[in-house]
Amino acid sequence: MKSGKRRFAALAFVLSFAAGLLLAHGCSSSSSKSAATVAPNQPGKFVWHTLTSENLEASKKFYATLLGWQYSDTTVLGKKYTVARLGKQPVAGMRGPDPELGKTASHWLPYISSPDVDATATKAKASGAKILAGPVDIGTLGRAAVLADPQGAPFGVVRLSAGDPADPAQPLENAFFWNEYLTHDLDATLAFYNGLFPYEMTTSKSEENAAYVVLKSDRPRAGVFRLPDSQSQVPANWLPYVRVTDPAAMAARVAGLGGRVLLEPNPKHRKGSLAIVADPAGAVVALQKYPF
Repeated sequence: MKSGKRRFAALAFVLSFAAGLLLAHGCSSSSSKSAATVAPNQPGKFVWHTLTSENLEASKKFYATLLGWQYSDTTVLGKKYTVARLGKQPVAGMRGPDPELGKTASHWLPYISSPDVDATATKAKASGAKILAGPVDIGTLGRAAVLADPQGAPFGVVRLSAGDPADPAQPLENAFFWNEYLTHDLDATLAFYNGLFPYEMTTSKSEENAAYVVLKSDRPRAGVFRLPDSQSQVPANWLPYVRVTDPAAMAARVAGLGGRVLLEPNPKHRKGSLAIVADPAGAVVALQKYPF
């Protein structure tokens, strides 16, 4: 009975991510469903990010001060859920941990668009992934599932009934605009995600002369980078990128806001245009100047 209750709590907890995503985009698009604001479903596109934080109030203050985010709180599946916005534009979701699930590391969870969530989840499971929750309908707004890929990195898949939000002409400043997969097995990662989504893959070299692969659908959507052997303790994970104007200036403020700088801007890394930081609860995010 206890294990069944725990599984139900896990389902409600994880699916609240999806519900918050659909709520944010459903609310933002319900008054305007023109082609200018809503596009058809675009498989492989990253459409949302949700933060699970062990210290939600500290995380909210961190991003509000650093990035200018504002918040509105709601309730999803009986749990508190926060939508972060820049002006009227929803940019992310946030929530605290569920006591019934025990302690989990704070992290950002990306959602990837799929035209058929059930088929994607089935194919992912057959390829070695685990289905953590769903697939499930969230009212009339869409359908979603949360998975862990064969290397253990969590990600969500979602089909929004109203279609995916259209790509802006330029990435919105202080909002997510890129994702990078950090892996210990490049070939396995590419095989898995290319099996789920219709990506074209282009390989280049990083400053460290390591292979860097760009995943493209109708446009570049994400990068895949093989971690050096010296970073064997770092688990495979999706790293979300926020567009900023001055990563060095932002990195200088992080410690005072309770966070940590994991990678200082350095001329050896994209000419000093990148900083990687952890918020006060430990969730990691990249701050990237754009254009690079």
